[in-house]
Amino acid sequence: MEKLSEKHLPLKRQSEIGRGLRVGWLLAGLSVLTAQADIGPAGSGLTARASNASSAFWSPAGINRLDQTELMVGATVAVTQSKFEVDESNRSGGDADSDTTLLAIPSFYYVHPVNDRWRVGASLTVPSGFGNEYGKSWSGRYLAEESSLAFVALAGTLGYRFNDQWSVGGGPIMMYTDSQTRARINNFSAPDGRIKLEEDGVGFGWQAGLMYEFSESVRVGMVYRAEIDPDLSGKPKFQNIGPLLDGVLNATGLKDQNIDVKFKVPEMLQLGYYQAFNKDWSFTADALWVNMSAFGINHVSINSDMTSAKLSVDGSFRDMYIFTTGLRYQYRPDLAFSVGCAYATSPTSDGRRTIALPLDRVIAIGGGVEWQWKGFELHHNLNYADLGDGDLDQDNGLAGRVKGSFDTNYAVVLDNQIIKRF
Repeated sequence: MEKLSEKHLPLKRQSEIGRGLRVGWLLAGLSVLTAQADIGPAGSGLTARASNASSAFWSPAGINRLDQTELMVGATVAVTQSKFEVDESNRSGGDADSDTTLLAIPSFYYVHPVNDRWRVGASLTVPSGFGNEYGKSWSGRYLAEESSLAFVALAGTLGYRFNDQWSVGGGPIMMYTDSQTRARINNFSAPDGRIKLEEDGVGFGWQAGLMYEFSESVRVGMVYRAEIDPDLSGKPKFQNIGPLLDGVLNATGLKDQNIDVKFKVPEMLQLGYYQAFNKDWSFTADALWVNMSAFGINHVSINSDMTSAKLSVDGSFRDMYIFTTGLRYQYRPDLAFSVGCAYATSPTSDGRRTIALPLDRVIAIGGGVEWQWKGFELHHNLNYADLGDGDLDQDNGLAGRVKGSFDTNYAVVLDNQIIKRF
């Protein structure tokens, strides 16, 4: 069976299927769900802290600082709350529904010292997850009803220490991506139809890290992650469509054809600084660049001119910059406290933002505690992220016009990790 890929088919109605992705405070193609393990509150200490097995994914050169075999298991619980309020629209329905989502995300990290110079590691984690649910009857239902996008990353890491100052690390990443999108179809006088598109696929990439240690208390790190192009494909499902559109879909074979989705997890560069001072205090600062200008996202349009359907790529993004800082206090040998904050720039302007992808600037703060218990080390971070107002004015012809912003748009995330050293 032939697959669709950026070509035209004769169809009748218009319904844009977008990925309504709500970005969190750390987008690493990559989210709301990030800030696990060695990463401190609000994503601080991402690159250069490098004190436990989570470095196997987040700071691959940092695994060279670990002298014992170490296993880390984590669970992130995230609650997101959003509500989009419509200021103007030419479709009935009014504001979107209030969207409250509860997510539980596991993670696993492992590092093993081979000898004085070599380390190996592995990780299985969910570095990103996004989603919006707007409702079935709001004014923008023909643009987007609900959507979700999740990533699962399996990575292998090999680290090598040249001397007391320089170390490197890196390895391959296999990333599984799953996406679901839904929108309503305007049947005019008849009840709305519905279209759902679900795709999944696997892509491969790599990461590399470099670390320089001025001393035991001062170091800098750098991590580069290459772009990953998951091979996503899926088959659209239609419900309650009119007889004319149903006939055209059958005649063109769209119901029986897979859609190849061109999607890119963007490349990313991390720079980080760590310094310990006054014996019990340490400070971290990180800067990240995400190549969102190359970020690919697809939508399906069934055109109102009754002549075509088009699978296209929305490329209206700009590079994203993320800055974090954190402070940690070792209260006693078995107990430590930390605080952190982060700021992420918006990857799109108000004039180019769409309801399918309402990304905005992000501000996050958080606090954490680390403690010892029966041979285990436990970490907990509680974070709050303001995800911005997502102000937009979108007009898509037959699908309608929606102008408005998010009255509520935030996430509360609790990170929990348990570490065992052997």
